This record gives sequence, structure tokens and C-alpha cells, in this order.
Amino acid sequence: MLYDPPMITLLTLLAATAGAPVAVPAVTPTTAPTLDYTAAKALADADEKAMPKVAANMLRNSQAGVLDRAADACRSDEKPAPFIVVLELDEKGNATRHWRNAETNLAKCMEDKLSRTPFYFPTKVPFYISFEVSFTQ
Repeated sequence: MLYDPPMITLLTLLAATAGAPVAVPAVTPTTAPTLDYTAAKALADADEKAMPKVAANMLRNSQAGVLDRAADACRSDEKPAPFIVVLELDEKGNATRHWRNAETNLAKCMEDKLSRTPFYFPTKVPFYISFEVSFTQ
């Protein structure tokens, strides 16, 4: 029986690497696709719309609590103006990226507070969610 040295080398290599873990590059802020506010908001709208009604209600309840705490921490004397904060959540509910559509001090503070507070464990990742803040007199 004749042996083919390249084939033996290949089989040896395959045997040596069988079961070896395969490195999968993690998505980090530097490798994640670039999103602007508009694209992130569209993803949030789609993710929220796709949720079952019961899950959406639970999400809104948890959003209300975190939003109230952020509002208490971000009191401001400036004239209130509506704004939206969008978060990208990981599997533990941590914000991995965030966006806002306003440059007011209140919007900036709320973005900071909301992006630091895990409040929801999504069933898919990344999960996009938005906080739409408006004021009535």
C-alpha cells in the first residue's frame, strides 16, 4: 500500500484540530456596523413592533421606572423640548451603543442615565429600544 505524504499531513492536521474551538470575532463598537440615529431608531421601532403584546407591556412598565429615575436625576431649568434616546442592548440588558436626536442638556443627561441602567433582558441581541420623551403643559 502506498501512502501519500501530503494526505497523511492533512489527516494529521485534521485530527489535531478536531474539536478545537473556532474563534469567532466578537462584535465590538469598533467592528459593529456604523449606525446613525435614524437607522438606530428604525431598528428600535421594528424590534418593539415585533414583540408579543404581553412582552411589550412588561417592557413599557420597566421603561417607565428607569425613565422616572433618570428624569429625577436630570432635573433642568432649561425650556423642555421633546427628544428621543435609542439604546442598543446586549443579552444582559446593558446598553452597548446609544443615540439621541436632541442637543439639550436634559437630553444629554437622560441619554447618559438611560444608557447606564440595565432594565430589560431581550430575547434577541442586539435589541434596539427607544425612549420618546415629550412634555405637555
